[in-house]
Amino acid sequence: MSGNGNIIAIVGPLNKPKLMGLANDSFTLVVTKEQSILAKLTSDIMKSVVEEARQKAKQEGKGFFGQWGSQITGGMNYTQRYLSMTPEEILKESPANFSIPNSSISSVEVKYRENNDDDGMGRSEWKVTIEAYSHKLGLRCNSDPKDELKKAYGEIVK
Repeated sequence: MSGNGNIIAIVGPLNKPKLMGLANDSFTLVVTKEQSILAKLTSDIMKSVVEEARQKAKQEGKGFFGQWGSQITGGMNYTQRYLSMTPEEILKESPANFSIPNSSISSVEVKYRENNDDDGMGRSEWKVTIEAYSHKLGLRCNSDPKDELKKAYGEIVK
């Protein structure tokens, strides 16, 4: 999947609820052969990704709308940039990034949830729970991550 051959799967964005679930931190799960890295999406990283996309479009001779479109696409596809990075580079990208050895992960559970608000607007999400010897992570995703997680972790995904 990656140029360095070490990345098995990239899953994201995954949201990790903060205090009382009123806010979230956004992470990308990058799974290598040895470890699972959670890379936090910060505003600085997003600004950098958008600016890189704009500059690339500008170099390609695209006008205002072409650059604008590239910025939007770059912002939506930011997770793919990890394909060209080593695990060490990903971990150094932000102090909030951390890794879990894959050998310590005992189970990965994916559950579909549908939330209906009082105004009748429903919101679907998938809850991902990763259990490791060191901790239990509860994450949320707006699209079904099960196939990518199975590719990464195999039979321990439920």
